[in-house]
Amino acid sequence: MGTTSGTQSKPCHSDNVKLTGQRRTNLEAEPMAAGKGRKPVVVEGLACEEPTVMAWQDGERDLWWSRAAALDHGLEQPDWVKAATGADRLSNLTLPQVSWLVAKGPEASARALLAEPTTLRHRQRVDVGRVAVARFELDALALALGEAGVDADQLGLLMLPFQGPEAAALVAGWLRRLGSGRLWARLWLRRHAETAARALIPAAVGRPGKARQNAEDALRYLASIDHGQIVVKTADEYGPAALAAITALIEPAPGDAVQEARKGKAPAWTRPEALPAIRLAGGGTMPEDEVARLLGALTRARLAEAPEPAPGDPAPPGGGMPLVVESSAAAQPLVAAADPELAGLVAACDGQSLAEFGRALLDGWLAADMPASEAWALLAQAHVGNDATMDKLAPLVRSWPAKSRYARAIDGHAVLATVGTDVSLRHLLAIEEGMSGGSTNDRVLVYLTQAATRRGLSVPQLADRLAITHGLDAGVTVDYGPRAFVVVTDEHLTAYAVGADGRRLARPPKPGVKDTNPEAYQQFQRFKKDLRATAAAHIARLERDMLAHRLRPARDLREVLLPHPILGPVARRLLWGEYQPGQHAPDNRLVRALRIAEDGSFADIHDATATVGGDVPLGIVHPAELGGDLAGWAQLFVDYEILQPFPQVHRPAVALTEAQRAATSLAGFGPVPTDRVLGLLSGRWQGNAFHASRGLHTQLARRLPGGLTLLVELDPGVSTSTYNTVDEQRITEIWADDAWSDHWQVARRTLMGRCDAAALSELLVELHALES
Repeated sequence: MGTTSGTQSKPCHSDNVKLTGQRRTNLEAEPMAAGKGRKPVVVEGLACEEPTVMAWQDGERDLWWSRAAALDHGLEQPDWVKAATGADRLSNLTLPQVSWLVAKGPEASARALLAEPTTLRHRQRVDVGRVAVARFELDALALALGEAGVDADQLGLLMLPFQGPEAAALVAGWLRRLGSGRLWARLWLRRHAETAARALIPAAVGRPGKARQNAEDALRYLASIDHGQIVVKTADEYGPAALAAITALIEPAPGDAVQEARKGKAPAWTRPEALPAIRLAGGGTMPEDEVARLLGALTRARLAEAPEPAPGDPAPPGGGMPLVVESSAAAQPLVAAADPELAGLVAACDGQSLAEFGRALLDGWLAADMPASEAWALLAQAHVGNDATMDKLAPLVRSWPAKSRYARAIDGHAVLATVGTDVSLRHLLAIEEGMSGGSTNDRVLVYLTQAATRRGLSVPQLADRLAITHGLDAGVTVDYGPRAFVVVTDEHLTAYAVGADGRRLARPPKPGVKDTNPEAYQQFQRFKKDLRATAAAHIARLERDMLAHRLRPARDLREVLLPHPILGPVARRLLWGEYQPGQHAPDNRLVRALRIAEDGSFADIHDATATVGGDVPLGIVHPAELGGDLAGWAQLFVDYEILQPFPQVHRPAVALTEAQRAATSLAGFGPVPTDRVLGLLSGRWQGNAFHASRGLHTQLARRLPGGLTLLVELDPGVSTSTYNTVDEQRITEIWADDAWSDHWQVARRTLMGRCDAAALSELLVELHALES
């Protein structure tokens, strides 16, 4: 049983109840208006004045409070107490002081801090929030609401012990999320069902808008988990009008399809007369009334219902960090399947003609500046588009994030993934490869993963199979008419034209007056350019595969990569390895390294033939994984004169010794120029100046795979906002820590051997390059 603390609840009231909408004399019989073109019933004047109270589950408060031990804040300074109790305490606190103050600082100062509107900038925000709620309970409500409102997936669990209308209104809006925030909302609603009903009914029968939509979603969810009687009983307390409206909401009449009516007149670009005629599959053209029906059906195009909530656990064993999945990394909804009416109309049409009709709709929507209310025109391409549509759509989708059209870009990614043809997925792969990171990139990768899974593949396997050949598999010629030249490529994918005498030519001779197809010369030049670009893209992809420990079954090398005219020459020049897969990619352990011999078989470091089963997972080896074998492999590639497509066996690498792997930090070095350190901060390294009062970055951080971060301690530190008076820095220590930590602890606790060898090597090489 849980415990509840706080003020006793006051009854909700329904003074000045006013019913608007369709006029009825018998309010008790008034149903919730539903269906196309019908206005929702609005009951005004309802309010819930129930105060918020604490409702802890058994042991929950103690578990949250125990996380105070995880709030490292470094060495406590003698002036911290004075700073926290002084008149200007709130404006001068650094983040380590805030962590200390919440966990064990003066209570009055901590409560004053919580009373100020603030958003924490800690990495351990969930721990700071849990400790603040456990220690100060209702005084931490404003902090919990603010933090959970900023990031529901990561911080929504802070609302779980709060029972009141503010929490209800906030969590109701999370049911449409894709990540863990939706799970926190479901947990809260189950735990506080009666409070949720009392708090949300006024909004659920209030004026149309986001608050009403969220409240309706939450009440429907309560009804779906057998709390419908609670909702109905609570609605009865608000009066007959509210009761009738809520009953209709959670118990819709059979066959009553609830959908929003489209407001206003249809845009001019959606009228049948403004669009191209549609040829029917059986001959003739689609009548205008049927086109109008088709348009009406297409306006119902939408994303499918959100998949079930992503995994989450607010209280994992031992009370550690909650298990969280961000919405961008959770399963993404595809475009919902066509309803029967739309499916029947689409089936009656000629596919090419229907696609042209769809592209005209898309053009009209784009010309109208992509109104969100008509975004169905984009989603409808999943029902009517073909590969030519995907060729048109993909460059647009690629450009939208840079124009802050993130929602439309997500819709476009959903269309490409839903269509799922080779053409659409090639475009999706190209979009993902061209991104630099962030939540939008995460969503595209999830869409690709879902599309690959539908084919029984991983994303790297999908990319291998969709790699274009530029016709090299069938044979390419430069055909001038009277004469022709066969095109061949060497192991480095340089294209040549072969003359009649068998000589390789860097380019065919320019066409003469007798040649009837002189355009073939420029076509060859474009072919060479396109081939170079494709090869470069695949080489970069395979290098990323090496760094990310992506694996393929051995049969894929034999059956997919090696026979491919572009991937084959690249794969033959790489060192592969047999791996023991781990739970996560960084945990994959190298068993043995393998070279692809001239006959396509595998050879080990002794140049002996190695037998490899078809299901054995193979990956591209990073030199830091090779240990003492690295020199032998490097010499072998020199002996065979194998020029690798990217640096691998001759790649600069740092491999830790056994003593270094067992240590919790690495020795520093220096001096290094200050301007080179600033160069790191202008890239992907992050500093810590916002944690400290002096405004100097004395610590650099970079994420590692496996939930770790590499930390670099600097002396005296650099500034990115003011002039640096010191020309040189010393790196005093290099160490690793959990990524969720604020990295303020005095004692190091993570063995360097836990770090992914390839990722750590890349960063150490980058750091040591500062000295050169």
